[in-house]
Amino acid sequence: MRVTKTDMESNGLMKISAVAEDISSYDFYTPPGETGKTLTPPVLVPGTLVQFIDAPPLPTDTLNQGLLRIGVASDGSNWNGSAIYRSDDGGESGGNTFNLLAGLAGAATFGAIITNLASGSFETWDNVNEVEVVLTSGSLASVSELAVYNGANAALIGDELVQFQNAELIDERKYKLSKLLRGRQGTEWAIASHAAGDRFVLLSPALYTIAIANNLIGRELFYKAVSVGNTLSNTDEVTFTYTGRNLKPFAPAHVQGVRDGSGNLTISWIRRSRIGGEWRDGVDVALGEESEKYEVDIMSGSTVKRTIAVTSPSASYSAAEQTTDFGSAQSSVSVRVYQLSAVVGRGYNSDIIL
Repeated sequence: MRVTKTDMESNGLMKISAVAEDISSYDFYTPPGETGKTLTPPVLVPGTLVQFIDAPPLPTDTLNQGLLRIGVASDGSNWNGSAIYRSDDGGESGGNTFNLLAGLAGAATFGAIITNLASGSFETWDNVNEVEVVLTSGSLASVSELAVYNGANAALIGDELVQFQNAELIDERKYKLSKLLRGRQGTEWAIASHAAGDRFVLLSPALYTIAIANNLIGRELFYKAVSVGNTLSNTDEVTFTYTGRNLKPFAPAHVQGVRDGSGNLTISWIRRSRIGGEWRDGVDVALGEESEKYEVDIMSGSTVKRTIAVTSPSASYSAAEQTTDFGSAQSSVSVRVYQLSAVVGRGYNSDIIL
């Protein structure tokens, strides 16, 4: 019998209403050493590994829109995807508003390098250096040289965007990458900064891309990667600060200087474009910014002696200005040249002695 209702009557009498049940639907007793047949162990929900990627601009990016890329992967078996939430009001430490950004069912390919990637050429193929990668999730494959030229096998190693033709499986989840294109999309500044343990993230459609408003650039925001089957409150928050790297102009190229007979120095360079910079016949490279602006820092060691602002790829540094800055006209001057963005200001610089 299953009790459905109880009523207290006069003189302490209790009236009980009940319905008949099939006793076979209940397991009241399990002999010692045995397990009830109807009991099933709870299914553990694995956590989600997440990568936030402040990447350089890719050919598919738009002109002046900040873009954050997010990759997720399983931290255990029986993983069925993840939902990404973001808090703009301080997270659980300062607020509790987490808004859903996206649900991600596919795992990204990422891990870390386990050997150092030495500095190498970025003007052509780097056939000298190799690097070994161990993956947390995903797999890699070799492709043709033409496929690499068309954008295949692009990955962030640390902050450098690298493309690789050959991916040799040398152990479980471990690959050796060779025949590399280095410093892609303006990341030549990061070529010499590697160490074993640097992140490796394959730039593939498995990454989720979200637009970031300009007012959120440089702000520490709170995120949660909630595994399917888990809850928002049961997931730890993580912080990430997006800096707008896809909006930073590339460093100007071919910086050179010419002095006249009086010691006046003319500095010139060739601009590059972070958007639409492919080499095409019959057209100039796209500007890639709202307007053409540059700043040239005149350096003395780490000290900026003078900043020259110009709107064309040329600047003048007169002998009189050199005398003001250094006491006399200089036979050599250290300069840094930046192109400017209306959104993030200075881009990456070319540093040279002229």
